[in-house]
Amino acid sequence: MITPKRIFQLSAGRTFLVLALLLGGGPIAAGQGAEVAPSIRSRVPGLEIALLSQLPKAPASAQSREECDALVVPKSAGGKTANALGWGVTGEAKLGSYDAVSFAGEFEPSTAGACEISQGNIALFSGTQLFAIIYANKNSTLSIGRIIAAKDSLRIVDGDLVQTPIGDVRLVDGRAIEVEPLTKEQSVCGGQAVVPNVYGKPVVEARAAIIAEGWEPFRSPAPAYQDFVGDNIRKSGIIEATDCSGTDLASCSYYYHKGDMELSLTSYGDSKPMVSDYEATCERSKWHKAN
Repeated sequence: MITPKRIFQLSAGRTFLVLALLLGGGPIAAGQGAEVAPSIRSRVPGLEIALLSQLPKAPASAQSREECDALVVPKSAGGKTANALGWGVTGEAKLGSYDAVSFAGEFEPSTAGACEISQGNIALFSGTQLFAIIYANKNSTLSIGRIIAAKDSLRIVDGDLVQTPIGDVRLVDGRAIEVEPLTKEQSVCGGQAVVPNVYGKPVVEARAAIIAEGWEPFRSPAPAYQDFVGDNIRKSGIIEATDCSGTDLASCSYYYHKGDMELSLTSYGDSKPMVSDYEATCERSKWHKAN
Protein backbone atom coordinates (compact mmCIF):
# COMPACT_ATOMS: atom_id res chain seq x y z
CA MET A 1 0.00 0.00 0.00
CA ILE A 2 1.19 3.55 -0.57
CA THR A 3 1.25 5.52 2.65
CA PRO A 4 2.53 9.09 2.45
CA LYS A 5 3.80 9.12 6.04
CA ARG A 6 5.28 5.64 6.17
CA ILE A 7 8.66 4.25 5.20
CA PHE A 8 8.84 1.52 2.56
CA GLN A 9 11.11 -1.45 3.10
CA LEU A 10 12.16 -2.51 -0.40
CA SER A 11 13.53 -5.91 -1.37
CA ALA A 12 17.05 -4.56 -1.83
CA GLY A 13 17.05 -3.54 1.81
CA ARG A 14 16.85 0.17 1.06
CA THR A 15 14.29 2.44 2.66
CA PHE A 16 12.58 5.39 1.06
CA LEU A 17 10.31 7.96 2.58
CA VAL A 18 7.44 8.19 0.14
CA LEU A 19 7.24 11.94 0.21
CA ALA A 20 10.87 12.11 -0.84
CA LEU A 21 10.16 9.58 -3.56
CA LEU A 22 7.39 11.59 -5.15
CA LEU A 23 9.05 14.14 -7.39
CA GLY A 24 10.30 15.95 -4.35
CA GLY A 25 6.96 17.73 -4.52
CA GLY A 26 4.81 15.36 -2.49
CA PRO A 27 1.21 16.35 -1.82
CA ILE A 28 -0.62 18.56 -4.27
CA ALA A 29 -1.23 22.16 -3.29
CA ALA A 30 -3.94 24.45 -4.59
CA GLY A 31 -2.79 26.26 -7.71
CA GLN A 32 -0.08 23.69 -8.47
CA GLY A 33 -1.89 22.41 -11.56
CA ALA A 34 -4.80 23.14 -13.80
CA GLU A 35 -7.22 21.90 -11.16
CA VAL A 36 -7.54 22.77 -7.49
CA ALA A 37 -6.89 19.88 -5.13
CA PRO A 38 -10.09 18.35 -3.70
CA SER A 39 -10.94 18.21 -0.03
CA ILE A 40 -10.68 14.69 1.41
CA ARG A 41 -12.03 12.72 4.36
CA SER A 42 -12.30 9.09 5.49
CA ARG A 43 -14.89 7.88 7.99
CA VAL A 44 -13.90 4.21 7.72
CA PRO A 45 -11.58 3.15 10.57
CA GLY A 46 -8.41 1.69 9.09
CA LEU A 47 -8.78 3.35 5.68
CA GLU A 48 -6.97 6.61 5.01
CA ILE A 49 -7.03 9.11 2.16
CA ALA A 50 -4.22 11.54 1.35
CA LEU A 51 -3.40 14.07 -1.35
CA LEU A 52 -0.55 12.88 -3.54
CA SER A 53 0.98 14.05 -6.81
CA GLN A 54 2.82 11.04 -8.23
CA LEU A 55 3.00 7.29 -7.80
CA PRO A 56 6.26 5.53 -6.96
CA LYS A 57 7.37 2.41 -8.78
CA ALA A 58 5.82 -0.83 -7.59
CA PRO A 59 7.76 -3.09 -5.21
CA ALA A 60 9.37 -6.27 -6.57
CA SER A 61 6.54 -8.30 -5.02
CA ALA A 62 4.17 -6.89 -7.67
CA GLN A 63 5.65 -9.35 -10.18
CA SER A 64 3.46 -12.01 -8.55
CA ARG A 65 0.50 -10.43 -10.36
CA GLU A 66 1.29 -12.47 -13.46
CA GLU A 67 -0.13 -15.60 -11.81
CA CYS A 68 -3.53 -14.09 -10.99
CA ASP A 69 -6.80 -13.51 -12.80
CA ALA A 70 -7.63 -10.47 -10.68
CA LEU A 71 -6.10 -7.93 -13.06
CA VAL A 72 -7.76 -5.75 -15.68
CA VAL A 73 -6.28 -4.22 -18.82
CA PRO A 74 -6.13 -0.51 -17.96
CA LYS A 75 -7.94 1.87 -20.29
CA SER A 76 -7.70 5.18 -18.43
CA ALA A 77 -4.58 7.34 -18.50
CA GLY A 78 -4.21 6.86 -14.74
CA GLY A 79 -4.57 3.10 -15.00
CA LYS A 80 -1.92 2.98 -17.71
CA THR A 81 0.37 5.08 -15.51
CA ALA A 82 0.03 2.66 -12.59
CA ASN A 83 0.56 -0.31 -14.89
CA ALA A 84 3.68 1.23 -16.43
CA LEU A 85 5.15 1.64 -12.94
CA GLY A 86 4.75 -2.09 -12.34
CA TRP A 87 1.60 -2.10 -10.20
CA GLY A 88 -1.11 -4.69 -10.84
CA VAL A 89 -4.27 -2.81 -11.85
CA THR A 90 -7.37 -4.50 -10.40
CA GLY A 91 -10.13 -2.06 -11.33
CA GLU A 92 -11.10 1.22 -12.99
CA ALA A 93 -14.20 3.38 -12.63
CA LYS A 94 -15.37 6.98 -12.94
CA LEU A 95 -16.08 9.16 -9.91
CA GLY A 96 -17.43 12.41 -11.26
CA SER A 97 -14.65 13.92 -13.38
CA TYR A 98 -12.03 11.67 -11.76
CA ASP A 99 -10.71 8.34 -12.97
CA ALA A 100 -10.44 5.95 -10.03
CA VAL A 101 -7.87 3.16 -10.32
CA SER A 102 -7.41 0.30 -7.86
CA PHE A 103 -4.02 -1.38 -7.92
CA ALA A 104 -1.82 -3.51 -5.69
CA GLY A 105 1.76 -4.51 -5.05
CA GLU A 106 1.44 -8.14 -3.97
CA PHE A 107 -0.63 -11.11 -5.10
CA GLU A 108 -0.71 -14.53 -3.45
CA PRO A 109 -1.99 -17.12 -5.95
CA SER A 110 -4.55 -19.72 -4.90
CA THR A 111 -6.65 -22.18 -6.89
CA ALA A 112 -8.32 -21.48 -10.23
CA GLY A 113 -6.52 -18.18 -10.77
CA ALA A 114 -7.84 -16.64 -7.54
CA CYS A 115 -5.47 -14.48 -5.52
CA GLU A 116 -5.18 -12.85 -2.14
CA ILE A 117 -4.31 -9.21 -2.75
CA SER A 118 -2.21 -7.04 -0.44
CA GLN A 119 -0.48 -3.64 -0.65
CA GLY A 120 -3.66 -2.41 -2.34
CA ASN A 121 -4.55 1.22 -3.03
CA ILE A 122 -7.05 3.38 -4.88
CA ALA A 123 -5.79 6.37 -6.86
CA LEU A 124 -7.89 9.30 -8.07
CA PHE A 125 -6.63 10.81 -11.33
CA SER A 126 -7.64 13.60 -13.65
CA GLY A 127 -6.03 12.48 -16.88
CA THR A 128 -2.46 11.61 -15.92
CA GLN A 129 -2.48 13.92 -12.88
CA LEU A 130 -2.75 12.06 -9.58
CA PHE A 131 -4.72 13.86 -6.88
CA ALA A 132 -5.40 11.44 -4.04
CA ILE A 133 -4.62 7.96 -2.70
CA ILE A 134 -6.80 5.72 -0.51
CA TYR A 135 -4.99 3.04 1.47
CA ALA A 136 -5.25 0.85 4.58
CA ASN A 137 -3.09 2.13 7.43
CA LYS A 138 -0.41 0.00 9.06
CA ASN A 139 -2.58 -0.94 12.06
CA SER A 140 -5.63 -1.87 10.00
CA THR A 141 -6.96 -5.39 9.53
CA LEU A 142 -8.55 -4.23 6.27
CA SER A 143 -7.09 -4.65 2.82
CA ILE A 144 -7.98 -3.08 -0.52
CA GLY A 145 -8.47 -5.43 -3.45
CA ARG A 146 -10.42 -3.54 -6.09
CA ILE A 147 -13.13 -1.00 -6.82
CA ILE A 148 -16.55 -1.58 -8.33
CA ALA A 149 -18.71 1.12 -9.89
CA ALA A 150 -21.96 1.64 -7.96
CA LYS A 151 -24.76 4.16 -8.20
CA ASP A 152 -23.28 7.61 -7.47
CA SER A 153 -20.26 6.03 -5.75
CA LEU A 154 -17.46 3.48 -5.87
CA ARG A 155 -17.51 0.34 -3.75
CA ILE A 156 -14.24 -0.75 -2.13
CA VAL A 157 -13.79 -4.53 -2.04
CA ASP A 158 -11.16 -6.16 0.15
CA GLY A 159 -8.25 -8.28 -1.06
CA ASP A 160 -9.20 -11.56 0.61
CA LEU A 161 -9.71 -14.73 -1.43
CA VAL A 162 -13.44 -14.30 -0.82
CA GLN A 163 -13.78 -10.60 -1.49
CA THR A 164 -16.35 -8.53 0.40
CA PRO A 165 -17.10 -4.78 0.38
CA ILE A 166 -15.56 -2.66 3.14
CA GLY A 167 -16.62 0.88 2.21
CA ASP A 168 -17.74 3.36 -0.43
CA VAL A 169 -16.08 6.36 -2.06
CA ARG A 170 -18.29 9.33 -2.87
CA LEU A 171 -17.81 12.68 -4.55
CA VAL A 172 -19.66 15.31 -2.52
CA ASP A 173 -20.64 18.61 -4.15
CA GLY A 174 -18.35 17.83 -7.06
CA ARG A 175 -15.14 18.49 -5.10
CA ALA A 176 -14.95 16.59 -1.81
CA ILE A 177 -13.76 12.97 -1.97
CA GLU A 178 -15.08 11.01 1.01
CA VAL A 179 -14.55 7.40 2.10
CA GLU A 180 -17.67 6.21 3.92
CA PRO A 181 -18.79 3.06 5.76
CA LEU A 182 -21.28 0.76 4.09
CA THR A 183 -24.87 1.71 4.84
CA LYS A 184 -26.94 -0.56 7.10
CA GLU A 185 -29.40 -1.20 4.30
CA GLN A 186 -29.73 -0.62 0.58
CA SER A 187 -32.77 0.43 -1.41
CA VAL A 188 -33.13 -1.65 -4.59
CA CYS A 189 -35.27 -1.70 -7.72
CA GLY A 190 -36.11 1.98 -7.63
CA GLY A 191 -37.10 1.93 -3.98
CA GLN A 192 -39.47 -1.03 -4.25
CA ALA A 193 -37.58 -3.03 -1.64
CA VAL A 194 -34.86 -2.84 0.99
CA VAL A 195 -31.95 -5.23 1.43
CA PRO A 196 -30.09 -5.14 4.77
CA ASN A 197 -26.30 -5.11 4.75
CA VAL A 198 -25.46 -8.79 5.27
CA TYR A 199 -21.91 -8.88 3.92
CA GLY A 200 -19.71 -11.18 6.00
CA LYS A 201 -22.59 -12.38 8.17
CA PRO A 202 -23.54 -16.03 8.74
CA VAL A 203 -26.24 -17.09 6.29
CA VAL A 204 -28.53 -18.07 9.16
CA GLU A 205 -28.45 -14.45 10.41
CA ALA A 206 -28.56 -12.91 6.94
CA ARG A 207 -31.65 -14.84 5.85
CA ALA A 208 -33.49 -13.85 9.03
CA ALA A 209 -32.82 -10.17 8.30
CA ILE A 210 -33.82 -10.59 4.66
CA ILE A 211 -37.04 -12.46 5.48
CA ALA A 212 -37.89 -9.71 7.98
CA GLU A 213 -37.90 -7.27 5.03
CA GLY A 214 -40.56 -9.32 3.25
CA TRP A 215 -38.40 -11.51 1.01
CA GLU A 216 -39.51 -15.16 0.71
CA PRO A 217 -36.99 -18.02 0.39
CA PHE A 218 -37.20 -19.91 -2.91
CA ARG A 219 -36.66 -23.65 -2.67
CA SER A 220 -34.85 -24.82 -5.81
CA PRO A 221 -35.37 -28.36 -7.15
CA ALA A 222 -33.05 -31.02 -5.72
CA PRO A 223 -29.75 -31.20 -7.64
CA ALA A 224 -29.06 -34.12 -9.96
CA TYR A 225 -25.58 -34.54 -8.47
CA GLN A 226 -24.38 -35.61 -5.02
CA ASP A 227 -24.39 -32.43 -2.96
CA PHE A 228 -22.92 -32.99 0.50
CA VAL A 229 -22.36 -29.29 1.20
CA GLY A 230 -25.88 -28.26 0.17
CA ASP A 231 -27.50 -31.21 1.94
CA ASN A 232 -25.90 -30.25 5.25
CA ILE A 233 -27.00 -26.63 4.91
CA ARG A 234 -30.57 -27.54 3.93
CA LYS A 235 -30.81 -29.98 6.85
CA SER A 236 -30.05 -27.07 9.17
CA GLY A 237 -33.26 -25.37 7.99
CA ILE A 238 -31.84 -23.16 5.23
CA ILE A 239 -34.01 -24.79 2.58
CA GLU A 240 -33.10 -22.35 -0.22
CA ALA A 241 -29.41 -23.38 -0.44
CA THR A 242 -28.58 -24.47 -4.01
CA ASP A 243 -25.81 -24.67 -6.62
CA CYS A 244 -23.26 -25.65 -3.99
CA SER A 245 -19.66 -26.47 -4.78
CA GLY A 246 -17.88 -29.15 -2.77
CA THR A 247 -14.47 -27.87 -3.84
CA ASP A 248 -12.42 -24.73 -3.29
CA LEU A 249 -14.34 -22.42 -0.93
CA ALA A 250 -17.56 -24.46 -0.71
CA SER A 251 -19.71 -21.74 -2.25
CA CYS A 252 -23.52 -21.88 -2.39
CA SER A 253 -26.31 -19.73 -3.80
CA TYR A 254 -29.62 -18.71 -2.19
CA TYR A 255 -32.63 -17.03 -3.81
CA TYR A 256 -35.45 -14.93 -2.34
CA HIS A 257 -38.50 -13.44 -4.05
CA LYS A 258 -40.62 -10.38 -3.38
CA GLY A 259 -43.22 -9.55 -6.03
CA ASP A 260 -41.38 -9.44 -9.35
CA MET A 261 -38.01 -9.02 -7.65
CA GLU A 262 -35.41 -11.65 -6.90
CA LEU A 263 -32.53 -11.42 -4.44
CA SER A 264 -29.56 -13.76 -4.81
CA LEU A 265 -26.99 -14.46 -2.10
CA THR A 266 -23.62 -16.19 -2.40
CA SER A 267 -21.88 -17.82 0.55
CA TYR A 268 -18.60 -19.57 1.28
CA GLY A 269 -17.71 -22.20 3.87
CA ASP A 270 -19.47 -25.48 4.59
CA SER A 271 -19.59 -25.67 8.39
CA LYS A 272 -20.78 -22.08 8.94
CA PRO A 273 -21.52 -20.46 5.57
CA MET A 274 -20.93 -16.70 5.43
CA VAL A 275 -22.35 -14.21 2.92
CA SER A 276 -19.80 -12.99 0.40
CA ASP A 277 -22.10 -11.21 -2.06
CA TYR A 278 -25.71 -10.43 -2.92
CA GLU A 279 -27.56 -8.88 -5.84
CA ALA A 280 -31.12 -7.83 -6.63
CA THR A 281 -32.88 -8.51 -9.94
CA CYS A 282 -35.87 -6.30 -10.62
CA GLU A 283 -37.68 -8.14 -13.44
CA ARG A 284 -39.24 -11.59 -13.23
CA SER A 285 -37.99 -12.40 -16.75
CA LYS A 286 -34.42 -12.08 -15.49
CA TRP A 287 -34.73 -14.44 -12.51
CA HIS A 288 -32.26 -17.29 -12.31
CA LYS A 289 -33.23 -20.49 -14.07
CA ALA A 290 -33.77 -23.21 -11.46
CA ASN A 291 -32.29 -26.58 -12.39
